[in-house]
Amino acid sequence: MIDFHSHILPGIDDGSDCVETSLAMLRESYRQGVDVICATSHFYADEENPASFLANRAEAYDRLQEAIGDRPGFPKILLGAEILYFPGISVADEVRNLCLEGTPFLLIEPPMMPWSDTMLDEIESCVQSLHCLPVIAHIDGYMRILNDYTLFDRVRDRRLLIQVNASFFLHRSSIDLALSSLEAGDFHFIGSDCHNMENRAPNLGYAAQVIRENGGEESFQRLHAHLYKILKIE
Repeated sequence: MIDFHSHILPGIDDGSDCVETSLAMLRESYRQGVDVICATSHFYADEENPASFLANRAEAYDRLQEAIGDRPGFPKILLGAEILYFPGISVADEVRNLCLEGTPFLLIEPPMMPWSDTMLDEIESCVQSLHCLPVIAHIDGYMRILNDYTLFDRVRDRRLLIQVNASFFLHRSSIDLALSSLEAGDFHFIGSDCHNMENRAPNLGYAAQVIRENGGEESFQRLHAHLYKILKIE
């Protein structure tokens, strides 16, 4: 499985606080069946610039890789970022450097407030201006918290890509919508959005189990087969 959204790099954001926590998160992810995990640390444009973020990310990744060494039992790590939307993102050329490594995918986190058409239109324009493919992060959480179930349609209408969290399948209140959305192909990526080993631990394997138990295995496998292909992972 591919976990498209995680905060497993040590000491770079509100995710893993140290190398030991990162190792525990990676081991647990691997135990659940994750063999590729995307490290999408938070990027806030009002706190740092892309160059400093990339330097900090590289340092955290190097420390983690040194601790892993040649030991088996860990997923492959792909480096990316989770960029909090900011006005002007579509003309911030350096933002394209925050795409998931080796891909055009740019994970964008909208603010936790009602979504304006202006914001969505600007994110859509990143396709042309930054030559990337924007991915809207954890749309399921916004639908629940903002109580706005039109978001799927508004994002799809702009041909933007969509990521949902594994928890979408683990809440009794959302499991039916999650399974029907998977079957309909309404989203493109699933991530654990894991931050630690306590209240936001890796959980993609648990979501996969729920999907299998509810007849969604074929759709889940089809989604992942496509991901392995577009991410060029053997």
